Amino acid sequence: MENDDVHKWGAMLSVAFGAFMAPLDSSIVNTVLPIVSREFGADVLLIEWVVLAYLLTLGSLLLIGGRLGDLFGDKPLYVSGFVLFTLSSMLCGLSGGVKTLIAARVLQAIGGAMLIAIGPAILTRAFPASQRGQALGILASVVYIGLTVGPGLGGAIASTLGWRWVFFINLPIGIVAVAVTLGVLRTGQRRVGSGRFDFVGAIAFIVTLFSLVLALSRGAAWGWTSRLVVIAGAVSAASAILFCTVELRSSRPFLDLRLFRHRLFAAATVSAMLNYMATTTTAFLTPFFLIQGNHMTPARAGSLLMTMPLVMAVVAPVSGWLSDRIGSRVPTVAGMACLATGMWLLGHLGVEGRGQPIVLRLGLVGLGIGLFTTPNNSAIMGGVPLTHQGLGSGIVATARTMGNVLGVAVCGSLFGSEVLRLQAILGQEPLAVTGAYRYALTIGAGIALAGALTSLVRGVGFSNEKPTTDNRPMEP
Repeated sequence: MENDDVHKWGAMLSVAFGAFMAPLDSSIVNTVLPIVSREFGADVLLIEWVVLAYLLTLGSLLLIGGRLGDLFGDKPLYVSGFVLFTLSSMLCGLSGGVKTLIAARVLQAIGGAMLIAIGPAILTRAFPASQRGQALGILASVVYIGLTVGPGLGGAIASTLGWRWVFFINLPIGIVAVAVTLGVLRTGQRRVGSGRFDFVGAIAFIVTLFSLVLALSRGAAWGWTSRLVVIAGAVSAASAILFCTVELRSSRPFLDLRLFRHRLFAAATVSAMLNYMATTTTAFLTPFFLIQGNHMTPARAGSLLMTMPLVMAVVAPVSGWLSDRIGSRVPTVAGMACLATGMWLLGHLGVEGRGQPIVLRLGLVGLGIGLFTTPNNSAIMGGVPLTHQGLGSGIVATARTMGNVLGVAVCGSLFGSEVLRLQAILGQEPLAVTGAYRYALTIGAGIALAGALTSLVRGVGFSNEKPTTDNRPMEP
């Protein structure tokens, strides 16, 4: 029993480093984007690709990373992820333009995919089912601590040392993380027979996601009926059909679509994607509202942005504990409702919005996210066979990343085009940014309400139910 305790808390320590490092980087980058935009002379529709390139690559590779963890064991891929993420962070800081920064962010996302996809699977295998909600709640808190530290730290670093140092800060963290992981993480065992990897399914999935995001993110700039947007949409639809056909016929699919026959699992996955669409809309656009719309310094904006993840960090372990006892539906529905309300109120602040009104609204958004995330993730992981826990972990991370990608692509594109339209009419950047922010966050609040509905209809499920132990498809 003592050895088991050492193993599971050693796994928690190692996974915590990855859970802290990746969101710290993401939240820092969001805070300094307005500064990078001005230095390189790039508008929102271009600078959003600093985020989109990272998220798109991440989303394309998460299921691959989770599946490879099942096939070959966790530790080698997890350590490799730390090394690549750290080195590519240095390249981001050395970038001489937007294009080189985007390229470095792609490399960073490859390393991040290894960390994010495998981390929850490591914990699910290390902790018993009765402690799954608690373990994932602790993991969520670490994520939110990284998100909390990021905005304030990013604003302070950008104001003193310059924006490049927000990437260089990952170097010492990464070095320590590699040393700790090598020392404390037990070598993961292969969970699936050697089998072949479904490369056709994986490539079809990547093409589907990339084409969809390209169409959604550039539709406002190129025109929704332009040839390139129509072609991208058609390619996405065709590759999606190919993906579903291949996966349903494969004996060893890249993504076992039969998992989605289980209503709780399917609805929880859709809810997760909608949650992260709304969350990312807030995190990505609020720095523009504060810095360009309200003329705040990066340090001041960063300190205010810390509110949302700080509340999330406090609430997440409580909601995980609660879901172990009453199930996941009540906290997830309540969380999505709080998120929608907070976004609507935040979007209706004007250029006079300062201090306390912003903090209260960001706090309500953070409360909603914290209530939702851990119970929903635990419900997903509880519905996946033990032999496919890496895949389940990858599905959780992929739902999150697809939500992030779609949030930036859709609401970021609408925000950018609305800024240009309003600025041509009003002639003042602060008023244009504020009006576009209201428009985008109103749409984001609607997305959150849709997530509340999918959480409501999913049925009653308990996060500590034991996952299926065989590979038979689950009943609807």
